[in-house]
Amino acid sequence: MSLRLLTIFILSTTLVASLYSQDAPPLQTIEDFLKKEYTEDSPGAAVLITKDDQVVFKKAFGLADVQKKKPITTNMIFQIGSMSKQFTSAAVLQLVEQGKVSLDDPIQKYVPYFPDKKYPITIHHLLSQTSGIPEFFDIDEKEMHLLSQEHTPEQLIAYYKDLPLEFEPGSQFQYSNSNYPLLGVVIEQVSGLSLKEYMRQNLFEPLQMTSTSLWYTDDMKKKRIPKGYRIYQGELMPSPKVVGSVPYAAGAVVSSLDDLWIWNRELQDNSILSDFVIESLTTEKQTSAGSGTGYGYGFFINDLLGYSTIQHGGNMYGFTSYGLYLPAEDLFVCILANKSLERVEEVANYLASVILNRPLEIEDRSQLAFAKYQEYFVHQQQI
Repeated sequence: MSLRLLTIFILSTTLVASLYSQDAPPLQTIEDFLKKEYTEDSPGAAVLITKDDQVVFKKAFGLADVQKKKPITTNMIFQIGSMSKQFTSAAVLQLVEQGKVSLDDPIQKYVPYFPDKKYPITIHHLLSQTSGIPEFFDIDEKEMHLLSQEHTPEQLIAYYKDLPLEFEPGSQFQYSNSNYPLLGVVIEQVSGLSLKEYMRQNLFEPLQMTSTSLWYTDDMKKKRIPKGYRIYQGELMPSPKVVGSVPYAAGAVVSSLDDLWIWNRELQDNSILSDFVIESLTTEKQTSAGSGTGYGYGFFINDLLGYSTIQHGGNMYGFTSYGLYLPAEDLFVCILANKSLERVEEVANYLASVILNRPLEIEDRSQLAFAKYQEYFVHQQQI
């Protein structure tokens, strides 16, 4: 490459890097960025930003059905994966508040087919991701058929119930989807309801979250559902069929932008959730040695640009989601994408930083190597 061409390349790269700067109005900066992130001829995302209880940005990008060229709309219902854990956690905490469950109860009290281990595992350990139970949701291509097979909770738990613990419960934080099917069984055993029905009666219906359910309802299947996509061997393809009984309490909730905003507002409004439930969800837990875990119950507790954050993402086979909340600024960012392994956390952080007029650096989509983000999400292990 000639020196002149090299210079032009460097200058053009610099221009791309500086495109998303404070020079442009924040909302225009955000829209310009998202149009490049989710192009009009590919799977995309619905994006919501609220500030001080007002919508400041709400728009959809890309295609819900690539073959039919059907665009995504902001009212579509997406699989939200591990964002489901906050709902499962809230349900357990409601039962704790009613005196029907104790955070110190051993899991075998409610799940008798889960064998005793070297150390006791409590409800708290499961909620806080400190149980030491190994990850079960690590399915390779040869096992994809399992995603379309209905499972009972007992059949799910059978995949990992006999595995040895990876550490003494409470001593470490280690994110594991295996914790949450056990909590789903707790809810069902104590309430006498299916997990889907419990969430409907005690969370979604009281909050009028009409586009949210533990997996799709028959009415949802008729409308407003984007197709999911993934990259496999370098090619874009439809995601494999998944049935809701597989992700279950760890990741089977489906929802929309508006409903997730309702839920986020509930964390401040306390209309149906008590102070005890909300504080338990959003307060960072510690290990037995007193170290911070960066996790509450169903939420990661972190910081961004010096602001405390409450957040969680989800990655399903064909969908990626992220919800980010900065309480001090009453700033909420939600991204629902219809492709696996999207860099939604990085994008959400960037969008929040633009609204705060402190824009973070972020690579242009065209500069990215997919493998970099594939590796990142594999390490996150979030359904």
